[in-house]
Parts: sequence; structure tokens; C-alpha cells
Amino acid sequence: LVVGTESMTRNPIAAFDHRTGFKLGSPVGFKDFMWEALKDPAAGINMIQTAENLAKKYNITREEVDQFASDSFAKAVAAQAAGFHAGEIVPVVTEKFELEGYIPRGIKLQGKVIEVNADTHPRISPADVLGKLRPVYEGGVQTGGNSSALVDAAAACVVTSGSYAKANGKKPLARVVAAAAVGVPPEIMGIGPAPAIRLLLERTGLKLSDIGRFEINEAQGAQTLAVAKELGLDVSKLNVNGGAIALGHPLAATGVRLTITLARELQRSGLRYGISSACVGGGQGIALLIENQEAA
Repeated sequence: LVVGTESMTRNPIAAFDHRTGFKLGSPVGFKDFMWEALKDPAAGINMIQTAENLAKKYNITREEVDQFASDSFAKAVAAQAAGFHAGEIVPVVTEKFELEGYIPRGIKLQGKVIEVNADTHPRISPADVLGKLRPVYEGGVQTGGNSSALVDAAAACVVTSGSYAKANGKKPLARVVAAAAVGVPPEIMGIGPAPAIRLLLERTGLKLSDIGRFEINEAQGAQTLAVAKELGLDVSKLNVNGGAIALGHPLAATGVRLTITLARELQRSGLRYGISSACVGGGQGIALLIENQEAA
């Protein structure tokens, strides 16, 4: 059982210097813990700045990033309307979990909400509207509208051997073929999926053209575009049901979510191979190759 969960909205605002006290009248400092966590102490920059580095390296314009983000939103909205995303979402309701000898735990939805059964962030976002947002850094390409959304989520899947699945009459979503992890300079950590995908193809003897679909996490728009440019990727195969800019990037849950979405998309489109991949803060890239056996 592979499970990941993340609550980005409950990341605390923390006081880092109160433990030893402070003088009367001195500033009482608080910092956004998530912003602190997204800073690379080795390179001395944050994750948005790593994307800005890639934008400069690959000559990616603000207009390109906004259009990419707009397309991500549009694809996610279309996939929702077609019912695709509903096939991998378990509705969340107010409920209580009780076990003898333990304090009851539970989920309480806000206000009069009875059920949450769809991602709430996707919305039609025209490029010209996104283009009016102020960049995080003066002269940069990244804004709050073309970066991954901060959301809460959980994802889970079961991984088993082929022999067990066959013996117990289980029909798998996909077969895990191979995986790869690589290191890259931390100041351009977002390029990680490119060398990871190259290593994966080298290990399996496949070509980029053999891969029917790619799910590459959209940490930032410029970062994903840089990966596509580095690989010479056919973007019509990339994140065809929307990506993290529209759906969100709940860190610990993202890898499972990408792979489940990819497996279901391969079945929907009747394609054989797909790769899910993500960059990792600190300077890494990971990639996973899966196979739709029904198309083999």
C-alpha cells in the first residue's frame, strides 16, 4: 500500500527565535514555515527562483508560461466536465473514525458543505488574465497564476506482483516497468525530470517516441516548459488532463497522483507506455515507466 498525504493550507506560521526568549520591545518575528521549507540552503535560493533560472537558461518568456498555465487550467476543466477525474477521486464527507481504546478522530467539512467530490482549484484562466498578475520577482516570469496551486490532498495505490494479481483474479491498472532517479544542480532543480527520463529510456531501450503519455509535475510553468524543451517533447502528450498548476501540488501525494492519472489515461486512450516524473527540491529528478498491458 503506497500512500501520501499533504495539507499545504495548514502549514504553520512559525516563530523560530522564541525558544530562548527576547528582550522587551524587540521585534517578535514570525515566518511562513512553508516558504522556509521551499528555500534551498545550499544554493541560497527558493524554488520559484530555480524556475526563473531555467526561464533564463532556455529563453522562456512570460507569455509562454502564462499560455502554458492557461492550457493546464483548460485541460483540467475539460477533464472534470468529461468525468475523467471523478474516476480517481474518493468523495470526502464529514465522518468519525472510532477504535476501542483510542480517542475518536474524524473529518469535519466547513460550513454547510456535505461532500467534496472534485478538485476545487481548476477554473478557466485566459492567458491575457494571467498576464495581468504581478511576477513574484521583478522582471521574472513566475506568478501566483502560473505556479502550482497550494492544496490539500491524499493519494493511495496498491502495488503487487504480477503472479499474485493473476492468482487472485486482480486486474491491475498498469504494470510498473522501470524507475530512475538522478541528481542535478540545486539551482536548476526543476530540470530533473529531463535526465531522469533519459536514463529511464536508456535502461529500457525505448525511444521518446515510444511513450504515449507523460505526466510531469508542473511545479512552476517555466520549469515544466524547460523540461519539454530540453527533451524535445511533444507537448500534446504532456499532462493531457491538466497538471499541478490547475490541480495543485500536494507534495507528498503528488507522485502517486501523477502515476494513477497516467495509468488511467493510458487505458482511456488505448496507449501502451507512459512516464510519470517530477523534480525534487535540493536537486533531483525521478521518473517511472508504466505499461498498459491491454495495449501490449
